[in-house]
Amino acid sequence: MIKKDVKAQITIMAALSMTIVLSLILTCIKSVSDSMRNTYIKSACMLAIEGAFSCYHNDMLNEYDILVMKKTDKIKRHTEDYIKQNIESENKNIELTGVEFNDFGYMTSNGGDYLMKEITAYMNYGIYSEVVDMLKDTQRQVEKAEIINELVSDISACENKMADADEKILELVRLVDGVRTNEAGLVIKNKHVEAVTEGFAKMAVNGEITMATVGVNDSRIYNPVRGSAFGYVDVSQILQDMIDDTDGLFEMGDEESELSGNNSYAQLYKRNYEALKNSLETSRNKTKEALNVLDGYTSAKSGVDDNIYECINKLEKSREIIGEEIYNGMMQDLNDMKQSGGSEELKMCDTYTLTNALKRNQVILDGACAVLDELDVGLLQNNCKSVRQKVVKCQGLLSGLSAKGMEFNYSGIDFSSNGVGLKALKKIKQMITEGILALVVNTDKISKKQINYTGLASSMTGKYDNGDSAFNKTKDALLMNEYLMMKFNSYADYIESENSLDDCLDYTLEYILEGRDSDKENLEQVMLKLSGIRTGINLAYLITDQEKKAQAYALASGALGFTGNMAIIKAGQYLVLSVWAYGEAITDLQKLYSGKKVELVKTKNTWNLSLEKLLAMDFGTDSDEDGSGIDYEGYIRMLLVMEKAEHKNYRTMGAMELKMISMGHEDFRMKDYIVSAQARAFFKCKERPKIYKQYMKCSYI
Repeated sequence: MIKKDVKAQITIMAALSMTIVLSLILTCIKSVSDSMRNTYIKSACMLAIEGAFSCYHNDMLNEYDILVMKKTDKIKRHTEDYIKQNIESENKNIELTGVEFNDFGYMTSNGGDYLMKEITAYMNYGIYSEVVDMLKDTQRQVEKAEIINELVSDISACENKMADADEKILELVRLVDGVRTNEAGLVIKNKHVEAVTEGFAKMAVNGEITMATVGVNDSRIYNPVRGSAFGYVDVSQILQDMIDDTDGLFEMGDEESELSGNNSYAQLYKRNYEALKNSLETSRNKTKEALNVLDGYTSAKSGVDDNIYECINKLEKSREIIGEEIYNGMMQDLNDMKQSGGSEELKMCDTYTLTNALKRNQVILDGACAVLDELDVGLLQNNCKSVRQKVVKCQGLLSGLSAKGMEFNYSGIDFSSNGVGLKALKKIKQMITEGILALVVNTDKISKKQINYTGLASSMTGKYDNGDSAFNKTKDALLMNEYLMMKFNSYADYIESENSLDDCLDYTLEYILEGRDSDKENLEQVMLKLSGIRTGINLAYLITDQEKKAQAYALASGALGFTGNMAIIKAGQYLVLSVWAYGEAITDLQKLYSGKKVELVKTKNTWNLSLEKLLAMDFGTDSDEDGSGIDYEGYIRMLLVMEKAEHKNYRTMGAMELKMISMGHEDFRMKDYIVSAQARAFFKCKERPKIYKQYMKCSYI
């Protein structure tokens, strides 16, 4: 019995062992089968999507070495067809039930980042990676130029603000002292000023007319004003004459006086009254106007000191970039401006004292003018006594009328010539900017091409902000720039050759930088940017050239010295320097746009434009030599380095679109093209109810 039990246990154990072994074998077989099936599916999907992505745009590859594919329903259809073909050739037990694309990488997505990745991947395979260190020195100079431009612009802006205040002083000279002025200074003719023709605050004088009583200490001011038709009027003498008229008529009587006709006492009184009224009312009105101007002067002057301090702070922060020599020179000038800007000794008048004096006279004139209405009567013998009393009353009211505290200091005025200010210089700068194309190149040779296409990638510029700095010096960015220089044309490519007949635009590098619709607009905008770079670099030299700096100061002093304000003269000096550097930049551009090179940093020997030629707007150069330096394409590289990556990417795609359009692909738009895709394929196997999913993706990057 025991033996039978043992045999039964052995039989059961053997059966269980065999079952486990067979299960393991079957599991292994199933695993291998599943693994092979998955391999079949994965391989089929990978080959299928890569096959679908082989439908790239051939002309884009040929022209720009860029792989892009138009996103259409064909991608899904081709992928499905390729999967079916691959599966059927390997395993007929697997059936594709569908393909679903769930993500596409569009060329225009993410600020055009896909374009840069494709380009840098292409460029890294060549020798172009060696250009990464080429622009380091020029970038430093451009950064320096931009900062100097900004600093000089801020200092020049102080001149504008201080000029606003000093124009108020000139207006006060006109209203108070009766001297004609304009925005540049006093109007001078034959070394003497010209008098106004509408009266002034000092017109009414209570007493003998002398330089002392009218508060003028310069005969070149006093004599022309006194000799004018609207000069000083001794109102005390007029009032005395009016008293004499009343006394005379009272003694003579009306009938006998009338026998004198126009010289009767009544007529004499009337004429004296009109003269008195005109002088008093004119003085009162001009006094009020002068007080209003003084209020404006206070507003105009406020904030100037703050601006100077802001310039000093900005200069301190830029010290390391601009260098010690330029820093020291500019800091000295700003300190001079700060000290003289707050000093009252050098100015034409003490505005505080002038304000009080004008207010004093206004009260007196208001009182006297109130009595004028009572004096406006026909003088008769029977009213002579009452009229006389009112005239005496007016005399008493005017007894305090004085020019004390209303003096102006004309010691800083150059009476040898009419003031011109810096208006002419500002006009030169404006004319250069507005006519820069004609000054630099022959406009007849500029391409007349322009575009009128919608939906270009260029129109997407500005929709993404990736925080890209103004100077993108990364290796990828520099490789991108070299790619652009290699694949696209600029104005320099057509200096000695004819423009292309087929392309939509000729100056495509300028288009990438500016994105305007015409070659002319893009060329002009690039020209203005280059003039800004060259102006800053030229300023860096001018600030260190003491001889040229002195010339600029002399011009500013002659134009703005009428106020004796050293701060405005210093600020004006920087305005002169900035326009001078701008004019020199025009001569630099003339060289660049004729195919020559320009030295990156100026020296005394390489400076072209004199101050006299600048004022005459003569920008021609005597030298035809092509010296050392950087050519036009080198400066285009600088601008590409300064341009935001997003702007560059989209405009590059826009330029590529224009090329494809010119090749006959009218509907080619980058927004319709992809560089990557992700999808899922769904399968089922015979005798298995489960649906299998396979993820797949493909990218040109």
